Amino acid sequence: MTDRSTRPQGGSHAVVLGGSLAGLCAAAALAPHVERVTLVERDRYPDEPRWRRGVPQARHTHNLLGAGQRSLELLFPGLLGELRDLGMVEVRMPQDMLLMVPGGWVDRFEGPHLVLSGSRDLLDWAVRRRLRQLPTVEILEETEAVGLVAGPSDTVRGVLLRDRRPEARAGGGQPYEQAADLVVDTTGRGSRAPAWLKDLGYGTPEESVVDAGCAYSTCILEPAPEHTADWKCILLQSTPEEPRSGILNPIENGRWMVSVAGLGGERPPLDHAGFVDFAKRLRSTALYDAIRDAKPLGDVYGSGRTENRWRHFERLPRWPDRFLVLGDAVGAFNPAYGQGISVAGMSALVLRRALERNPAQGTHPAPGTPRIPDGLTASLRKPIADCVEAAWMLSGNADLAYPGASDGPLPLAARLGKRYTDRLLKVATTDRTAAIALLDMTHLLAPPQAVFRPRVLASVLRGPRTPPSPSAPLPTPTRGKLMTTESERMVKVYRKRAKRYDLTSNRLYLIGQRTMAYKHLALEQLALRPGDTVVDAGCGTGHNLPLLAEAVGPTGRVIGVDLTDAMLEQAEDRVRSAGLTQVELVQGDLTTYQYPENVRGITACFSLTLISEYAKVIERGYEALAPGGRWVVLDYRLPGWWPDRLIPALGPMIAPFGGDTSMVQRHPWEPIQEGAARHRVLTRYGGWVYVAVGEAAGR
Repeated sequence: MTDRSTRPQGGSHAVVLGGSLAGLCAAAALAPHVERVTLVERDRYPDEPRWRRGVPQARHTHNLLGAGQRSLELLFPGLLGELRDLGMVEVRMPQDMLLMVPGGWVDRFEGPHLVLSGSRDLLDWAVRRRLRQLPTVEILEETEAVGLVAGPSDTVRGVLLRDRRPEARAGGGQPYEQAADLVVDTTGRGSRAPAWLKDLGYGTPEESVVDAGCAYSTCILEPAPEHTADWKCILLQSTPEEPRSGILNPIENGRWMVSVAGLGGERPPLDHAGFVDFAKRLRSTALYDAIRDAKPLGDVYGSGRTENRWRHFERLPRWPDRFLVLGDAVGAFNPAYGQGISVAGMSALVLRRALERNPAQGTHPAPGTPRIPDGLTASLRKPIADCVEAAWMLSGNADLAYPGASDGPLPLAARLGKRYTDRLLKVATTDRTAAIALLDMTHLLAPPQAVFRPRVLASVLRGPRTPPSPSAPLPTPTRGKLMTTESERMVKVYRKRAKRYDLTSNRLYLIGQRTMAYKHLALEQLALRPGDTVVDAGCGTGHNLPLLAEAVGPTGRVIGVDLTDAMLEQAEDRVRSAGLTQVELVQGDLTTYQYPENVRGITACFSLTLISEYAKVIERGYEALAPGGRWVVLDYRLPGWWPDRLIPALGPMIAPFGGDTSMVQRHPWEPIQEGAARHRVLTRYGGWVYVAVGEAAGR
């Protein structure tokens, strides 16, 4: 245990309160410029990379983003190389990620952004190890700060500390005064700095609070032995309409750290089965597909204090000299955005650069002379607030979109900013200029204004997709021969009903069916990625095509196959109006259709029970699917509770769609299960609607 002296040992002495990353960075920034730095930590540090109570968020996923990497490397030269050697994983963003932003899947391309991914326990331990090597730094563990000591003329001359060691508590643990030339508070969200300032007569700072009601659960997993993928990380962001998110991060020793979050007050489960089931209900099943066969390596841990809170110390008219607040004690953010470490490092660099300038003492003061100029801390409040604002523009403003996140309606400026951001997030899914600007802002490598640069602004104003010009080739249906009497009958039926088909389908909503919701559920089960090829078997009027095109991106391929030319004409209109240049339409019989190579997904929505040879269609589809590709069928079936004597009553419901009651004897989910390496069936609408998913075996 470090000697608990109450007076500086000569020269200038800085005391840093709080030993998390913000405190470690502040101590490193101060170390070259003062005679002695004392880091005061409430808990006892573990001797190895292990969770400790003082950093509860350490149980959850952390990404070390660009600004955080740059700051830590400047404060601890060579640290990034050490972190890689210790097992932290480099993730190129978005090249190595499956990244779904509110606007959709982001195309994977080789860009300049790099994430270092690992456990917070390892990161903190590595930084502490480096800090202990600095000869001017001492660490005072199991000690807490209980107040400031006021000096003359609006100055802080020290801090009141209390020893929390068991032997000290047994003796009463009375506070004692620690003299200091500078006190830096980095004690995090629970900082008592506002109360201390009020007690000394400086008033209480204003606070900005945005709380989207985010709560999350985290578990460390071991990937399944057979797991292979061309990605390292999955990030599924939430939207106000679908307020759930999830992230899978690779960490040291070949493990995954996975977090899922609910917003608006929903709390993800804290048991493993519930955790995995929650992942299934995210905007995409990509994360669920990765973890469902993974092995849990520990408990599921939850966290619920995630509000964005900015204490505006910079607005106080008076400020005590030689007192400074950094890190989460100034600005704390929803951890889902991963900004806290970067802001802590950037703020510490603000302090270091101010000391390097040292206008009061010059660049080379005499030995033993204090190097902390008068008036320094008041002048640093604004640049530190600027560091907070850069992250606030991302996390605080993003969370404002969620109901109940702030009091009252959004002001006009915020509403206009949200509209621009929403459009940017759609454009960035396919436009690299917009994507790089967005990632620059996310990594805090550029100011928020970067998204208004002329080239980015032009992309955003142009919109997420440019409709093809009249001279551009449109995806026209490939015509083929009709094969059977059944096919000819179906073509006649759908030629008559093609123009009114969507209206007829919409009438099902009157009896409680949610057809598009079922389609969304089915298409998510395909787990498509940018660049994939997918076939919509029986595409009809093309409702699925825009959703599939969004999933595979502009480098992917969507093939809509249908028997009826009139239905394909409706689909062609939909494709043309949406500018879906990656979509092609084929007129053909599914029992004889020749699939292309390397198909990653096949879906049939409310079409296979119209085909008597549905088993043949499914078999041919499995033959075409790449290993791990998926067959997904959405259709109706007779629930077990429906009496056979009432089957004829279904006739009037089935007839408008070209079928008859013989359809209830067709069970497409059975050949889906028989041909699959893995399969599952989801039911909706009281058992009348099902989604059957089959995954093709490797070859």
